[in-house]
Amino acid sequence: MPYDSGIPHGRDRMSEQIGAFFVFAGLAAFLAGLCWATLRGTGVVLRRRSVRRLLAPLALAGVGLVLGAAPLAAQRVYVAVVGLGPRERVLAEGRALNLTGWDRGDYSIVATKPDVAILEMGNADVDDGTLDLLAGLHQLRELTLNDTAITDAGLAKLSRLPQLETLRIARTQVTPEGVRRFLDAPPPQLRQIDVSGNDVPTAILRRWKNASGDTGGDRRYVN
Repeated sequence: MPYDSGIPHGRDRMSEQIGAFFVFAGLAAFLAGLCWATLRGTGVVLRRRSVRRLLAPLALAGVGLVLGAAPLAAQRVYVAVVGLGPRERVLAEGRALNLTGWDRGDYSIVATKPDVAILEMGNADVDDGTLDLLAGLHQLRELTLNDTAITDAGLAKLSRLPQLETLRIARTQVTPEGVRRFLDAPPPQLRQIDVSGNDVPTAILRRWKNASGDTGGDRRYVN
């Protein structure tokens, strides 16, 4: 079962609302300063007034840039110094990262955590391209991608994860044929797979479970 992250979603939403306020306020200040500088610049050029008249509007535009960039910079510094808070835990099984509910649209943080053993990304905006970020996660053993937009093409990429033991791809865009091809050449350590909600014939899963080999009896599936 996926681990309980205990993530305070309300606090995350409030922080993002504050960040959005700063971004829009910074943009407004930048545009106001730019318009002000343009008006004064016209006077400087046509009436030969002192260029010092441009200092105030340019300063306002600069403040706007700093104000708008502050939330993005603060987020990167916080993640680098403090970490991801309750989204990231070190368990007996290894480092666990829960990005289900992550609504920032950027999953590049995954690529900076090569020692992740458990990863959850059950979000609708996770697609085949997002899975390219998992290429360097050679210690990843448990992966949850339920309710994502991944297709057969993305599923094929997961066969390259050498330590993957448990995979959950319930209610995604994969097809029975894609699952069949994946299980014909699965990750070498794969033991459990959940494909519920994808209309995959049980025969495909049973054939993988009963495949010849010493580890065949350890395989389990949910459909």
